[in-house]
Formats: sequence, structure tokens, C-alpha cells
Amino acid sequence: MSEHLYIHVPFCIKKCRYCDFYSKTDLSLIPDYVTALVREIRLRSRTSVLHPKGSAATVYFGGGTPSLLGPRHLGAILQALDNAFGLCRQTEITFEANPGTLGDIPLKECHGMGVNRVSLGMQSFDPAQLSLLGRIHSADDAIHAVEKVRAAGIENISLDLIYGLPGQTGDHLIREIDAALDLTPAHLSCYMLTLEPGTALHAMHEQGQFSPMAQPDQVDLFRAVAKYLSARGWDHYEVSNFAKHPALRSRHNSAYWQMVPYHGFGPAAHSYAVKSDTDGSAAYKRFWNVPDLNGYIRALKSGNLPASGSETLTLEQRQMEYLMVGLRTAMGLDIRTGQDLWQNRFLTVFQSLMEHLENNGLARFQDSGKRFVLSLEGFLRLDSIIASFVERI
Repeated sequence: MSEHLYIHVPFCIKKCRYCDFYSKTDLSLIPDYVTALVREIRLRSRTSVLHPKGSAATVYFGGGTPSLLGPRHLGAILQALDNAFGLCRQTEITFEANPGTLGDIPLKECHGMGVNRVSLGMQSFDPAQLSLLGRIHSADDAIHAVEKVRAAGIENISLDLIYGLPGQTGDHLIREIDAALDLTPAHLSCYMLTLEPGTALHAMHEQGQFSPMAQPDQVDLFRAVAKYLSARGWDHYEVSNFAKHPALRSRHNSAYWQMVPYHGFGPAAHSYAVKSDTDGSAAYKRFWNVPDLNGYIRALKSGNLPASGSETLTLEQRQMEYLMVGLRTAMGLDIRTGQDLWQNRFLTVFQSLMEHLENNGLARFQDSGKRFVLSLEGFLRLDSIIASFVERI
């Protein structure tokens, strides 16, 4: 099983103030979107070298708000994916959901179609924070959503939390974490609030209506979250992600962090592929769809793929991505992979830097020197450490 599939569902009832992902609020376009999406999957399956049926490792419905899709539309998409890539019981099928949109969705039917993991965008239990973020649900809605997902037979539940909002204290954040743990999720994603250009919060900041938390205070909250969850046995396997057990890590997102190829479908979706170049060598390519729902639908209605752009990664780009994603995870940098990417010069280039970080308690070698992994204090300095590695490329 090796295929990883991402489906971008570009619909929201209301755009959240912090979100910069592509989405639209015109839900009347959902049927046309699904028709176009199924066509894209079929067209791509004819132009790609696919693995044998049953090989899809993961499917991830992201957005937007995938929970706005009803069972009929979800079923059509899953059937198209099964025809093209093959789905089986072992395929991790994740469905992102907004707690405010689960009221009428027959989750048992979705579970019967293969959905076996749900990621709930809870974000906060605090009414004032939910209002600031522009969420459409309440804390009670989120609690009831977990109950509904579990009642449908889906136990692999991930909860998203956002922290680092102005005025938030460590005690307040721990209460938020405790409230989430009381719901016994399998996975937690705890994201620091960031101001992304083009978002409502960014505009509010530019107009003097919103002031982000100071960076030192953000660092203190990150340390509090990591220590609190680690002390309770949670697996801190990526900077912002925690699993109740290593077996409950997000297999789909882990593929991204391991630089594994994946297919992205839907408007604004990205893909990553390794193909044979004209001289027979491996070519590492990224390509992406047009970030426009109407343009996406028009292209596929005409029988064309909705491509917007592509690039072939240079060796330097691949080296940079290897450092950037590897240092984010508990698996760290695999020395053998580094040696391959640097043509047996990885240790020559980085040995002194790695030893310096280890001597200062920011990292450590693991597995008899086969891996180099950042410590919690290293995670706290992730950006500057990555910059230190990158400047040596």
C-alpha cells in the first residue's frame, strides 16, 4: 500500500478569520464540484501509472469543510477513488469536520462507506476565543460532535486546538487541554495561531484591531502543551501533533513529513510525484490545480485537467525540504537518507552543527547514530535551527 490521496473540499458555511485555505461559501456549487472531481480522478487515473487495486494507503478529505458533503456525494467520490486506486479496510480514510455542520449527517452511513478517522476542528472550548476565531460552533456543539462520531462506530478521533490567542495564559491553556482529554480522543493537533496574509485576522491586525501574542509568551505556551501531554504519555511525534499511541499517528500527514509522493484532487490541491526523466534518472515534481472553483469546474466539463502550474525540484530544493520536514518530527533526520542526498557529504557538512546542538541540549543522536532528533528545547528554536542547517547547503 503506497498511494496517498488528498481531496480538497472547497466549501465553508462561513470563512474563519484565521484560515487562508481556498474555500467558497456558495454551497449550491457542491453537485457541480463533485461531478468535476470524479472526472478529475478518472482523467488522472488514465494518465498516471497506478499501483495494483487495493494499494491506497490513505485518503484525506480536507478543506474547507468536508462535512458539508452528504453521503451521496461522499459515496460517489470514494467509488471513483476505489475504481482508480483501490481502497481496502486498511486504508486510512480521514474526514475533516466542523462541529457546527454534523447535525444532519448520517455518520454511520459514512463509516459504512469506509470513513474510519474523523478530524474535528474544535479549536477552543472558550466562547470568547471561538468568537474571535470566527467559528460557527459552540463548545457544546463540539462535545456533542465527538459523541455523535463515536456513536457512529468511529473511534479514531482527532481534535484540533488553536492556542496563542491574546491574553491566554498557561493555566487557561491547560484547562483547554484537559477538556479535550476528557473526550478521550486518539489524536490531538495543537496549533499556534499564526497571522496569514489575506485572512480577516491579518486585516484586523493591520487596522490596529487585533494584536497577536508576543513571541516569548507563545514559546512558553508551546512548552507547557508539550510537557503536559508528554507527562501523560502522549506521543509528541511532530511539532504540533500528538498521538495517544504511536499506532494512532496520522498516517496521511506522516507521509507528507516523510516526503512520500501523493496525489491531490480538487481546486487548489497540490501533488508530489517521482517520475523518470528523459535520461532515465528520477525527477521530483510538484504540480497543482487552479485555485478557482468555477475555473476548475469549467476545465473538467470540457474534458481538460485543471492544472495551474508545476515545477521540477532541484537537488538543493529537495535537500532544503528534507531538512525542513525532518527536523519537525520525532523521527528527525535519517543520516543514511542525508548521505544519499548529499552524495556522502552529509556528515562532512553538518557533523559539527549537530554536535553543537547536542552539546547544548537541543538535539540528540538516536538508534546508534542513525538518526538526529531535536529535543523539546530544540523544537522551541525550530526556525533558527532549520536556518542554521539551510545556510550550509
